[in-house]
Amino acid sequence: MRKAIQVHRELVFLSDRNQSIANGIKKVFPEAHHGICLYHFEKNLKQRHAKATVINLFQSAARSYKREDFNQLMSQLKSIDKKTYNNIMEEPPERWARSWFPRRRYDILTTNMVFNLDSMLFRINSEGIEFIVDLKKRTCDCLEFQLDELPCPHAIAAINKRYLQKSDYCSNWYSREAWLKIYEGHVNTVGDQKSWDKPQNVQSEIIKPPDVEILQGRRQKKRHIPATESVPFKSTKCNRCKQVGHNRTTCLSSPAPHPYSKKRTEKYPNLQ
Repeated sequence: MRKAIQVHRELVFLSDRNQSIANGIKKVFPEAHHGICLYHFEKNLKQRHAKATVINLFQSAARSYKREDFNQLMSQLKSIDKKTYNNIMEEPPERWARSWFPRRRYDILTTNMVFNLDSMLFRINSEGIEFIVDLKKRTCDCLEFQLDELPCPHAIAAINKRYLQKSDYCSNWYSREAWLKIYEGHVNTVGDQKSWDKPQNVQSEIIKPPDVEILQGRRQKKRHIPATESVPFKSTKCNRCKQVGHNRTTCLSSPAPHPYSKKRTEKYPNLQ
């Protein structure tokens, strides 16, 4: 490789933070500068469950042209998430920040330029975060595409860019044919109980109901409502003025206020 591209004064390599790559570049191209690909850097932050606000500040800081802007953005990031800030600053800004880069990085901050060679790879921006969608492998950085085997919102955006059919990227288990195969088998009916052929050893056994511990107190009549089930909110309605939001006791529209109502308390503040 050194013979092919030779040695240039402004030679720069961009890769992820793999130590073997760094050792190889240092050995073969000791005069070159080794930078970090921002895409892999951001992906590492997502794997550490960094907040979207933190990732947006990191992206803005890495792409800023002035060091003053860089310091201001990183200070904001530090105030929000100091742990992520310390993890980012483990790598010198000279390796990933445009304003600190010692050589010309131009507008190439990631190794994503190789993705243009494959028309099935897309970069989808969602709320300031970039997701890589591979329609050929049916994968996305959000993991929804490969886990559910259904196109996620990022994959749908990529499919629309190529004017393809969304149904072609769904798993066969969601197809109409697969659902029909589930019910194509025959289920034999049990028949009348009198026609059952019971073995003698089964017929002689006496099956008792299971032992159940009866708890003390009144038995519950209403079923338990799970947290996943939405319960309609019942608003309070006054039976005096027929308005919603209060009851008869706290009604302020009545000519004779209740002794404990807010209207009587405001009218007679010294009354105990």
